[in-house]
Amino acid sequence: EAMGKRKSAKKVQKKERPRVMSKFDCPFCNHEGCIRIAINKKAKLATVKCTTCGQDWATTITALSEPIDVFCEWIDACEKKNQEAPAHGHPGGSSSSRMRHDDKEDDDDDDDED
Repeated sequence: EAMGKRKSAKKVQKKERPRVMSKFDCPFCNHEGCIRIAINKKAKLATVKCTTCGQDWATTITALSEPIDVFCEWIDACEKKNQEAPAHGHPGGSSSSRMRHDDKEDDDDDDDED
């Protein structure tokens, strides 16, 4: 009688956990992967800094905070600040373009003395 082969044990496969992003793009200078996030769990403090434009921000964290959490919190804080002061970014943007438009309207070098 022929004997069957013994089943070989399957190797245990590690479940790949989805990787959390650790490189982020700067919303100010739009450079890719230039945001560095330093987390000090003992001091419960995290700092965000762009290595290109130098923009930085700091916040308090919990023991469970990850870089992605800090980055998202920073983006939220930026959006909140922009909503509080919408005219702060470009002072007089719409009025200056209107003035330039008025100058161009009568630029034909003829006398308008009718």
